[in-house]
Amino acid sequence: MEIISNTSKSKNMGKLIDELTVDCNGTYNMGVLFIASIAKEHIQMIINNIRQRVDIRNFMACTCAGIIGSHMELEGEVGASLFLANMPKTEVSPFYISQDELEAMQTPQHFYEKLGVKPDQKPVFLVLPDPFQVDLNRFMDGMNTAYKSAPIVGGLASGSARAEGNTLYQNGNTYHQGIIGFTLTGDITVDTIVSQGCRPVGETYIVTRAQDNVIHEVAGKPVLEVIKSVFQGLPEHDRLMAQQALLIGVVMDEYKHPLKRGDFLIRSVIGIDQSAGSIVIGDSIRTGQTIQLHVRDAKAAEEDLNALLEIYKEENEGVSPQGAFVFSCNGRGTGLFQEPNHDIKIIQKHLGPIPAAGFFCSGEIGPIGGTNFIHGFTDSIVVFS
Repeated sequence: MEIISNTSKSKNMGKLIDELTVDCNGTYNMGVLFIASIAKEHIQMIINNIRQRVDIRNFMACTCAGIIGSHMELEGEVGASLFLANMPKTEVSPFYISQDELEAMQTPQHFYEKLGVKPDQKPVFLVLPDPFQVDLNRFMDGMNTAYKSAPIVGGLASGSARAEGNTLYQNGNTYHQGIIGFTLTGDITVDTIVSQGCRPVGETYIVTRAQDNVIHEVAGKPVLEVIKSVFQGLPEHDRLMAQQALLIGVVMDEYKHPLKRGDFLIRSVIGIDQSAGSIVIGDSIRTGQTIQLHVRDAKAAEEDLNALLEIYKEENEGVSPQGAFVFSCNGRGTGLFQEPNHDIKIIQKHLGPIPAAGFFCSGEIGPIGGTNFIHGFTDSIVVFS
């Protein structure tokens, strides 16, 4: 396996292409380009020049708000990051799904036919969706049903805040909506680390009454009553954070004990019914599930990323990482940490030095407890080894 990642922040398009393609002399069966703050008229020229200079069998690209390279995070500036991989025993298969196609994909068999892969081939899916005009919840539900436990990783294009404002490119085709992706099968080892940037507070509670995305009771009491009692026992700083953004962590594996970081799916509280003592969260919830309050700030996000990378190293002792994708929320970066290159420095400290590439996303995709979700304020990291 050979992986190369080059990054450029040059405003001169010729120099940018030179820096992206330097030392790329081999043949690569996968290439991914992340492009930030570059005018649409230059994007196709950049892609064409890269393909003329570098032998890439499967190539895709998307526009984004900021890029991540091996040692650099660039936000709101001109730049691009190119990830190239030569994996001789791995098959890379491209796919594109439009909203019309997605609506017609009603069963797992439809997904198998569209993507050309079955679950027993143990696929890994790398996806770059546009966030507009496509039902991503439907896509994720369908994929999770068709390919149980198969990792789906990636990020939502973030180069524009309007429909059809992003550019998605794949093997000669350009799109402004839909989902592009690669299916990876064969001799490949891919691990995922999803850092949701939170830490738990208080105790865990079993949901004793819930419907859809509304939690009515935990431990036989109105959930709002329990939350207020947890608040009273928190330090002042934690209370302030919880008041700014109340987060619920849902345990993904009820049989796992003890619980640790990475075992919770974090969802925001999006509504409160004071009279009923209920809360509304940003996902469905079932009676019998276990939840715990979480808080998020820069310190918690840094602590969570460090802790999860340490867990990864301990559980994969002797494994040599060869490269990584980093899909980071556009709410992180300097806006959260007040310093440049925060997350990539931590990732390289634990895993590196390795070639890495990624971008600041409008939503991050990765697995928690064996099921894939769309996240926010998250780092979804893909490690090739």
